[in-house]
Amino acid sequence: MKFTTALILSSVIYAAAATRVSNGCNQNNCYRAVKADAFPTRPGTADCSSYFSTTIEQKTSTEYVEGVKTIVTYYETTIPTHIPAYASACDGPAKYSSACSCIGVTPVTTIIIPTCGPGTLSCYGGPCQDILSDPNNCGACGNTCESGTCINGQCSVVTCDGSSCGSLNGCGAGCFCFKEASGKGFCGPNTSCAPLKDCNANADCEIGEVCAISTCCSRKVCLSSCALSRRSLASNFVGSRDVNAGWTGGAPPPSLF
Repeated sequence: MKFTTALILSSVIYAAAATRVSNGCNQNNCYRAVKADAFPTRPGTADCSSYFSTTIEQKTSTEYVEGVKTIVTYYETTIPTHIPAYASACDGPAKYSSACSCIGVTPVTTIIIPTCGPGTLSCYGGPCQDILSDPNNCGACGNTCESGTCINGQCSVVTCDGSSCGSLNGCGAGCFCFKEASGKGFCGPNTSCAPLKDCNANADCEIGEVCAISTCCSRKVCLSSCALSRRSLASNFVGSRDVNAGWTGGAPPPSLF
C-alpha cells in the first residue's frame, strides 16, 4: 500500500485566497448596501465574513492501480458564493468582495484535517489506520506482521503457537515464546511477574500488549512484545531481584547474578 498527495496544501490555500482579491474601494450603491448606513439592522459585516470563509478539508480515496491498493490524499475546497439580496447593487462577486474588503472584512481559510480516534493512527499523511488489528500497521505505522495476524497492536508469531510454561522456546535475546488470551503465540520478554498488570482478555491491556496466559507467572498478565518495544530489559529488572517473585520465562536472566 502506498500513499500519494494529489494537491499541495499551500497551493490550495493560495488559490482560494486569490479568488477574494479586492478591486479597490468605491463609494457606490454596492458599498452603501453592504455597509448598511441607512439600514443598521442588515448583517453586512456578518454576511461578508461568511462569504470570505473558505474551508479546505483533507479527504482520502481508494484507488487500485494494476491491482495495487493506493490511498490518495486530496483537499476539497469550499468557497461560499451566496450574495445577499440586499446587495443586488453589487452586480457580481468581484464588486461584492471589493465592498466587503472596504468595510474591513478579510478572508479567512479554515483547514480541516481529520483526527484519528483511539486505536487508530494516521500513517504517512494518509487516512487513519487500525493499529490494533491491521497486520500492515500493527501497533505502529509500517510494522508488518509476518504471521498476518495483529492482536491489540502486537504481531502473533506462528512458531510460538502452543507455548506453555516448562516448554518455552527462545525467540531472541531475553525473549521467549508465550501464548495470549485468544490462543495465538507471540514473542515477549523474560521479565519479573511482580509489576505486570492482571488481565483476563487482550482488551484489558494497553495497546501493544496482550494478555499472556502461558507464562510462568501464577496469573494471567499483560505483556509487551519484544519485537515492538526494542528496548533494554534492564528497566524491568530494577527493583525486581527477588527471584521468588516469579519471572515470565521461569527464571531470572543470568545478568542479575
